[in-house]
Amino acid sequence: MLFAGCGSSDGDDTRSYLERTLAQRFVSETSHLVTLQTFRTEDPQSEQLVVDNLARSRDYLMGLAQEFNLGQRTLKLEPFEWRRAGPTQTQWVFGFRLGSGPKKVAILAHLDTVPPGNADWRPFEPRVEARDYRGAAQPFLVGRGAADDKGPAVLALIVMRALANRYDGTNALDGLTVELIFDTSEETDFSTAYYFQEVGVPDFGIVFDAVWTVRAEKGIERPVFTVPLGAAPSNGIFVEAFNSAPGATNQIPDTVTARINGNDEAALDRLAANVADLYQQYGFDDPLYRRAPLEVSRDAKAVVLTTKVIGAQHGSVPDQNRANGASPVVSLANFLAHLVDDAMLAPNGVGRMLQFMAWGWGTTVFGEKHPDLLERHDQVFEQGNGTTYALTRVTTSPQDVALRIDIRYALGHHGVAWDGKTEGQLPGTSVFPDAFEQLVNRFQQDRPGQAVTVATVNGASPDVRDPQSPRFQRISGAYERAVGAPMPLAAIGGGTDAKGQVNLVAAGPLFTLAFGPPINYHGLNEGAPIEDLQLSARILYQIMLDEIANKTTR
Repeated sequence: MLFAGCGSSDGDDTRSYLERTLAQRFVSETSHLVTLQTFRTEDPQSEQLVVDNLARSRDYLMGLAQEFNLGQRTLKLEPFEWRRAGPTQTQWVFGFRLGSGPKKVAILAHLDTVPPGNADWRPFEPRVEARDYRGAAQPFLVGRGAADDKGPAVLALIVMRALANRYDGTNALDGLTVELIFDTSEETDFSTAYYFQEVGVPDFGIVFDAVWTVRAEKGIERPVFTVPLGAAPSNGIFVEAFNSAPGATNQIPDTVTARINGNDEAALDRLAANVADLYQQYGFDDPLYRRAPLEVSRDAKAVVLTTKVIGAQHGSVPDQNRANGASPVVSLANFLAHLVDDAMLAPNGVGRMLQFMAWGWGTTVFGEKHPDLLERHDQVFEQGNGTTYALTRVTTSPQDVALRIDIRYALGHHGVAWDGKTEGQLPGTSVFPDAFEQLVNRFQQDRPGQAVTVATVNGASPDVRDPQSPRFQRISGAYERAVGAPMPLAAIGGGTDAKGQVNLVAAGPLFTLAFGPPINYHGLNEGAPIEDLQLSARILYQIMLDEIANKTTR
């Protein structure tokens, strides 16, 4: 791959350095990071383990930089670190700088991950395997974080080394600082936001944690719907518990388990014998709906039903799971709600929640069952890419049953309208508190019974950018020189470290919005397409070359 603007023999040597390092170091360096578990859970004890492994990640990367610096004359990777205690998590970024000028250009990546799900896929044992991708076989590096975002983080460090190698002994970076920033809590709390509040936002930056190239990110809403559990039914059989596997709200879970119990052992035996057939025969709200695989087992007298995920698991793209996979939450909830409706299962708090889920969303993901309240799309997030609802977490406690939904919302669900031109994050908050209050009241009117309550948090408002801005045009020019094709634009579910920071653009490393197999973003068997990611490193390198060559440009 040849790069414009690097026609000298020194440029040829630099390209050779980049290509050689990509070929020799990307897999091994990423693999080392993948072995270090850096996911947070709801267990308070998980934070210390994450911090310890992030410190090991930092030490490893610092060691790589020290090794590289031994061969440098004047331009070296200078480490930096910013850290403070947060209310629940450590607010912490670290990384490397080239130069020390007042204008700052940045590359951002993150080293934390989502939980791995079940361990059967060996998430912390990195390996390379061939997968079919974008019409051809391609080697994939498999492991949690390989694609999101440890692999891209390593690519960014390789690009930094290539820049330092190219400009060593020159004054090319006079007046400029190139900064590589590693976030340690991107999946949960965005440490970079706190860092920027204290030190200021770079003049320009690439968030290397998405696709080429993000022109808009949806808003994020996280409601929790709750129904009191109440007393167990005195007669018949009922859903005693309904629980998704532990994990983050922005992940469709690997499995869901429902426990059916009661005082009628004969009915439990009949259910155990017939439930698999009933499940296969059940007519969902869409005749073409793909149901999740079901397993039936017994625990003493109780009947235990377990459904398993197929396909995409990222909470921002439930439509991809709906189109090509199967949600264990949606499949089992709709089926069991039907059994409650038919009086095969006695009503209780869990059954009421399942009825609410089936009534409110069924198997849909765009809010089609209550379009006046839940369905929105617009000129940026067009039809088929509007507000999405991923019903991801259901938990049963001794007191209640709770449903958590990952919502990525279009402009029409925000309380302040976009003016059609201003770049950045919209001010204000969403309209969901009122919409959800109307929704639960409507359910109570349509299906009288135990009241459903709701509490919701607006995680972030939508962020819209101008693809014709000088910032985007510079990225587009570098992309076309590196790839030889026009740069695509994407309006995504978000959210990235670029949200709310107009000087930053989420760009790369992926070339597709398909987050299911074979990449499996946030899912089982996560894999990074090695050739595509290396091409993205070349694009990123070209962007940085252009920024250095035109360092007076804003």
